[in-house]
Amino acid sequence: MVIIGLVVVGWLLVTWKVDAIIMVIPALIPLTLSLMAVRWLDRWEPEPTLLLLFCFIYGAGASILGTLIGGNFLLDVAREYLGDDGAVDAFSILVQGPVLEEVIKGAGLLVLLLIARREFNGPLDGFIYGAIIGAGFAFTENIVYFASSGSTGADFVWLLVVRCILSPFAHVLFTGMIGMPLGWAARRSEPWRYVVGFLGGLAFAIALHALWNGGSVLVLPWLGIEPTNPFGWVVYYVLVQVPIFLIAGWFLIKLQEHDQQVIQLRLGEYRKAGWFTAGEIRMITDWPVRRSTLRWARDQPEEVGDAMRGFISDATALAFARERASVNKKDPNRRTREKELLESTRVHREVLADARKRRHADK
Repeated sequence: MVIIGLVVVGWLLVTWKVDAIIMVIPALIPLTLSLMAVRWLDRWEPEPTLLLLFCFIYGAGASILGTLIGGNFLLDVAREYLGDDGAVDAFSILVQGPVLEEVIKGAGLLVLLLIARREFNGPLDGFIYGAIIGAGFAFTENIVYFASSGSTGADFVWLLVVRCILSPFAHVLFTGMIGMPLGWAARRSEPWRYVVGFLGGLAFAIALHALWNGGSVLVLPWLGIEPTNPFGWVVYYVLVQVPIFLIAGWFLIKLQEHDQQVIQLRLGEYRKAGWFTAGEIRMITDWPVRRSTLRWARDQPEEVGDAMRGFISDATALAFARERASVNKKDPNRRTREKELLESTRVHREVLADARKRRHADK
């Protein structure tokens, strides 16, 4: 993946030279917004950094490379069979772009499933991985758009507004919609669920992408607005795209709340068995308390800070492991994973208890 990423970087530098470097700066704006939103959604059970890095490099590298190669091939075929430039343009906007880009980005999620299926703990996890792939894709795509536009003055400012302000979450949402049903399927690991989840999510992502690319051509004439009018596109954006983003955001927040409830429920079951106290569960499931605890851990000796962070992380993973075991009773490793995490939380608790004893002894 790193090699592919370097190939794409080399291609950008050879093709647009200094412009490719300069245009990284505006491309960082939507990337930062996207990563901040994803980080907030992923706060209860953060995904492994290495997997998120894989997703980003895949989105920024491999998927862009595949789209360029496959896109040129499909356009050559379209020109041969459609002939008319207008038909070719429509094919590019409504079919070639949405289908090819989402298939290639979705393939990255399938690769991730093969190497790290157990890190998909539900629909929100699937969305997170897909969103990072989409953010990486949009980052490189924005550099290409900015460097190749040739626009100056007001035209370039408008391009920045559209790409950086109005559409930072577009690809994040498209690919996230592929990941969401895959996260649902991974909970039971039945082959038919993966097929239905991937194809259903892919179809929805393609539809959203096509609506983003060309929906204004269909909607604006109903309002008596010329589709080529850039301010008309803003009207379309406010009337159609903003509600879609708001609905998606509401649904994702509900998924996040569900994850919080899963942690409370499953750790509550361990509390009844004597593994956790009510205070520990509150520390893990009450976000202000959890945040202040993690802030406290940063100021402690390394061993104590690591133990506190590990305790919270492993206890959260334990809750989802129990949730997975309750859903997928055919998983032969479910008890082994549960025992490993219980032992890990016990070790972390002992480190914290020893540190507390030493602190009291010093006083």
